Amino acid sequence: MSCPPPTPARLELEGLSWGSGILEPVSLTLRPGRVLGVLGANGAGKSTLLRLIYRFHTPQSGRVLVDGDDIHRLPARRVAKRVAAVLQEQPTDFALTVAEIVALGRAPHRRALAGPSERDQHIIGHALERLSLRAFADRPFGTLSGGERQRVMVARALAQEPGLIVLDEPTNHLDIRHQLEVLRLVRALGATVVASLHDLNLVHGFADDLLVLSGGRALAVGPVAQVLTPDLIARAFGVVATPRGPARFDFSLPSDTQTERPA
Repeated sequence: MSCPPPTPARLELEGLSWGSGILEPVSLTLRPGRVLGVLGANGAGKSTLLRLIYRFHTPQSGRVLVDGDDIHRLPARRVAKRVAAVLQEQPTDFALTVAEIVALGRAPHRRALAGPSERDQHIIGHALERLSLRAFADRPFGTLSGGERQRVMVARALAQEPGLIVLDEPTNHLDIRHQLEVLRLVRALGATVVASLHDLNLVHGFADDLLVLSGGRALAVGPVAQVLTPDLIARAFGVVATPRGPARFDFSLPSDTQTERPA
């Protein structure tokens, strides 16, 4: 039995907002199979936007459409079959093995009280294999490193067979090797992806499109090469960005905020 790749979803945000000034109306369309990076300084509204997309928050205004359906009007079970979330902080006290964590991804597809079917087992095994986790299948989740735990949570998301995967700071607290590894794995999954990132230099080669937020407002949205400019970086982050290659920069503080060293 083969595991076909997920059918990537089309995501549309229509005037999406939340809270009083926390997130002003955001509108965009993400074509199936595209990867959207969400950038912005702390407090810009990145996590709030993502929580609206994976239905943790209810919009104050606007809609989240996945393949034309408003997810906030669908039963939770149907949404869970189409949208998966991988969060930046993972609990370490799960009394479950890696394989059991990944198996949780099949829950939306199973009937109440039903055990895993042969197809479920095959999909779980495929997810473990795809994320290079076969050797960890029987390990307690809490004994894994941060990078290994993130791979497990991506495998759980893959087991859901979603068309859309949402990742909130997926590389937070990981060393550079594991940051690159996780992003490479996510990119190869075949689903439509929305991911908030804090390192601008990780965007190149990962994201197709960018949404840049500042103070809860969208400053720009579009292809990486068009959006990620020194001027926009200065507006969003308050730093000077000096290009050193495609979508790669060196950063410094504006001269009027730098402190002089004592003589």
